[in-house]
Amino acid sequence: MFKYENSVTGKTTVQKLWDLYSNVNKWQLWDKGIKSVDLFGDFAVSSNGVMNMADGSALPFSIVECEKEKSFTTQSKLGSIIVTFGHEIKLCGELVTVTHTVTIEGGNDIQMEGMGKGIVANIPECMQRLITL
Repeated sequence: MFKYENSVTGKTTVQKLWDLYSNVNKWQLWDKGIKSVDLFGDFAVSSNGVMNMADGSALPFSIVECEKEKSFTTQSKLGSIIVTFGHEIKLCGELVTVTHTVTIEGGNDIQMEGMGKGIVANIPECMQRLITL
């Protein structure tokens, strides 16, 4: 299993962050690795979508957890491998902390580690962009 977690804190509002999360058409504003996102249904548990990546690949995903203005989790099933992305917002006084987690399960350790390092390489930059938008 591969696990990763990163947090960033900044002066923004929970509502602004949730708008950037729940409107998938805005994901490419804070994640430059995404060209566009198609969501088939509401931003809610059981909805499915496809992230069209800047490199031309397409990554299908499902929303498996969603609590308005608090958190959401997506999963992508790639054969026997399951990639889970967690996104959490916490208000801390006048500051907001955002935490992103990534777990990868179902492959061999070397495969999951290599895949994980590639996936998480730009997460700190994406999160900084997210908190400053």
